[in-house]
Amino acid sequence: MDADEFEELCKKAVSFTNITVKSGEMTPRDRFFSTMDFKKPDRIIDTEFGYWNDTLRRWHKEGLPSFVDNNDKADLYFGFDSWRKYLPVNIGLITPFPEQVISDDGVHKIILDANRVKCEVFSNGDDTIPHYIDFPIKDKESYKVFKEKLIPEIKDRILVDLKKTAEEVKSRNYVLAVSGGSTAGIIRNWMGFENIAMGVYDQPALIEEILEDLSAIRVNIAREIVKYLTIDLVSWWEDIAFKTGPIITPSFFIEKCGRTIKHTMDIYRKAGTKYSFVDCDGDFRLLMPGWLDNGVNIMFPLEVAAGIHPADLRKTHPDIRMMGGVDKTVLLLDKKDIKKELLKLKPLVEEGGYIPHIDHRVQADVSYSNYLYYLEVKRDLFGIPNTISE
Repeated sequence: MDADEFEELCKKAVSFTNITVKSGEMTPRDRFFSTMDFKKPDRIIDTEFGYWNDTLRRWHKEGLPSFVDNNDKADLYFGFDSWRKYLPVNIGLITPFPEQVISDDGVHKIILDANRVKCEVFSNGDDTIPHYIDFPIKDKESYKVFKEKLIPEIKDRILVDLKKTAEEVKSRNYVLAVSGGSTAGIIRNWMGFENIAMGVYDQPALIEEILEDLSAIRVNIAREIVKYLTIDLVSWWEDIAFKTGPIITPSFFIEKCGRTIKHTMDIYRKAGTKYSFVDCDGDFRLLMPGWLDNGVNIMFPLEVAAGIHPADLRKTHPDIRMMGGVDKTVLLLDKKDIKKELLKLKPLVEEGGYIPHIDHRVQADVSYSNYLYYLEVKRDLFGIPNTISE
């Protein structure tokens, strides 16, 4: 397959057309529902978390075609299931701030990003978590410029014609998803770690005001969507935990953020939505009631190094639904270690309610051959066709 043919596949993957399914196989939608209902699908969904750009650049030198240069293309190339498609919505700032370069010495540049966060990044665009220098929201006064961009009106927030889309997806065989957004996670991005950690004590009224503004946007979007169609899966993002636990008090998250999540999820669930997942790194266990009690019923991506091994989580929460949980660091070890890690997860897959994949983006020190071996073993172990694009 050449680059042009591959580009056409990429376009089809994001359209609302149905997925091609072989005779005798379950559709991706039925397979996902069966798995999360603790029933017996023909096999589990074949999916992965993703890759850093530097990882793909390294793999280009080790055999990966150069045209496979982002996560969406990699998913197609490695033959993963095209199992969900997102309804495009704008849940954040109605228009981002323009990026501004403050200085650039050729190695590093200091910028104000689309959220007006002052940070240092590599001049050549190499992957890195930015070095954060300053954050725009410090108090109610500095929040005003953000509040102006968090207007709750629907205009410019739902990015498709819902009536037309409802007809297109009526007989879908894939999971129709929509983003529910973030609560404390996005506020952390705007305030910084220290400011939100202290803010729940020093400025609770400010954080609650931001949560209310965010909730108004998501609620309005949800109300408009359910007039026309039923969403299968709502996704949330937080990333508010480290290896040792959450960055804000669990009580604040459960009470304040949980209420924000509930307002949106109640609308989707009343319209027939069964599933919702949260993407949160680190040890999030103390925060789980904020999600589970408010309609978010799938935990993801289960970072093993932070103590979130799926086998342990299943012991404490027997009916928990999960995605992820394959320790990314085992990809740096011998092939026998990779196989051993996957074998640990086989009983959970057989129990149901669980889709295994790497617990974060694959890092750039992982060899291409080790990753291909991981895919081969995973697919052989769980009865998944081992198809990589040719």
